[in-house]
Amino acid sequence: MVDLKGMNKQKKAEYIWDYYKLHIIGTLAVLCIIISIIHSQITKPDYVFTLTMLGNIVDTNTTTNLETQLTKVVVKDGSSKKQARVETMPLDGSKNTDTQTTSQYMQKFIAQISVGELDVVVLNKTMFETFAKEDMFLKLDNVSGLNLDSLKGEKLHALGSDKKNAVYAIDAKDIVILKKMGFDTKNKVIGIIGSTKQKYNSILVLKWLLNK
Repeated sequence: MVDLKGMNKQKKAEYIWDYYKLHIIGTLAVLCIIISIIHSQITKPDYVFTLTMLGNIVDTNTTTNLETQLTKVVVKDGSSKKQARVETMPLDGSKNTDTQTTSQYMQKFIAQISVGELDVVVLNKTMFETFAKEDMFLKLDNVSGLNLDSLKGEKLHALGSDKKNAVYAIDAKDIVILKKMGFDTKNKVIGIIGSTKQKYNSILVLKWLLNK
């Protein structure tokens, strides 16, 4: 048995390192992982609203700028963790787009809707008409606190699965802030996803975008 008491400090350190270095390295690695996980959870953004634009991809700087502006619209308590998010997907209903890419983004889009991750969406009119029949959008004329007459843009009616005519979207062609970003608003509409978990924030953003 090694007599540690008879060793000087340097010898003790060398002995401990030689025989326990794997244990020490392993322990430090575990600690680093735990600290990293805790840090990521503390600093992870709490997204309280998501705007999704289906069409051409725009510059990330303009997207980030819009996220900053939307965060100011939906976050009123000064929280630095709560944020608005803006996503763009190359889905415009065009026959010229890559089939595989379109399929992948469409699967992602549908999956996000099914779990309530998406709130307000800007998309092609043709796609909107198809999705409206599947009750993907909120009936805007039934939303409390939303005065359709106060919103700019043509109100678009559609038939839901109940065969009743209702306003499900609004023409997005004149949304100035999206046009300034370089997003093609031609033949695009804007609506609120029916499965949204952020209905109040969705109404705030819809009003802000249309009347900006």
